[in-house]
Amino acid sequence: MNISLNQLKALSSIAHFQSITKAAKALNMTQPAVSVQLKNLQENFDVPLTEIIGKKIHITEFGQELVDMSERIFAEMDQIEQRMMELKGLLAGKIRISAVSTGKYIIPYLMADFMKIHPHVEINLEVSNRFKVLAHLEENSTDLALVSIAPDEMNLESIVIAENKWYLACSPKKAEEYQKLISENKWDKIPFILRESGSGTRVMMEKFFHDRDINTNSKMELATNEAVKQAIMAGLGASILSSYSMVNEIKEKRIHILKFEGLPIVADWKLVWLKQKKHAPAVKAFIRWVSENKRKIFQDHFEQLNELD
Repeated sequence: MNISLNQLKALSSIAHFQSITKAAKALNMTQPAVSVQLKNLQENFDVPLTEIIGKKIHITEFGQELVDMSERIFAEMDQIEQRMMELKGLLAGKIRISAVSTGKYIIPYLMADFMKIHPHVEINLEVSNRFKVLAHLEENSTDLALVSIAPDEMNLESIVIAENKWYLACSPKKAEEYQKLISENKWDKIPFILRESGSGTRVMMEKFFHDRDINTNSKMELATNEAVKQAIMAGLGASILSSYSMVNEIKEKRIHILKFEGLPIVADWKLVWLKQKKHAPAVKAFIRWVSENKRKIFQDHFEQLNELD
């Protein structure tokens, strides 16, 4: 049996267009050249691949089986070619990523190291709250999303990138006062600073207190993680914050971690995408690269987080 990829491509194109003329145009070949490819392919089989009905060429049942197998072969060949391009640093294309607010402390490191290897890839990053990030994912206006809390109702695939921990934080000058109130179960005496509705941090914070029947006194609602952090450092109250957002401030003793049973709250950072999504090669390469290199990235850039425990 002597079959070439060009012969299989000719058959697949004929099956798609039901016309040798149109298939030739799509393949940038002459009509006689496509006919020769089909003839040479047919010589390998004792059953017909095509038949003429009326004035149109049709693929037989066996011919369609061969087309289906050919498509799988082409897909595998594309994977081989794509992998070779990656190894040569020739990958190109665009990747759209949406990240929740706290994810902005992580995603730049994933992007930077990947783009050093693939400088021709363009990454468009949008940072927003969890509600908007998931909306972009559902409406297919983003390829990937970085979240800690993924909804069960969405049909998603994901890879776990790292552990995410939320701590109860306040200003060092308020630490003794607030810790005493916590020990006396006087949570309502502590002014709490909230993220806006739709924020993953807010969801985790409210669930934590609800599960423990703790009533808190919310004094302020702010739209960004940075705003909450600045309010905490100014001594305006306490809040739950991801360790990734405040590691430097803790090290510099501008933020203090309050102790309580059940803290920190633990979840996973996940890179998620719609299960039915057909990714471009650059997106597939990014997913694979993150999966293979995530441990080293976090060891290189976030090792100091281990000191919080």
